[in-house]
Amino acid sequence: MPGHDQGEAWRGANQAWSIIGTLLGGIIVWGGVGWLLDRWLGFEGLFLPIGMILGAGVAIWLTYHRYGRNP
Repeated sequence: MPGHDQGEAWRGANQAWSIIGTLLGGIIVWGGVGWLLDRWLGFEGLFLPIGMILGAGVAIWLTYHRYGRNP
């Protein structure tokens, strides 16, 4: 296609993978922290979902501030 920048398409794909990685990373890391707290404090399934929700929220906030705001 004339006038179409191939690099622009790859930048969009890289940005999408970065967002997916940030969201999954937040859920996995903070879910892991919740799981460790459950094991340490003797609970069963209390802090794991709290950590996952916290991780998702922080990841969404971080994604918004990285990509969603107008320059």
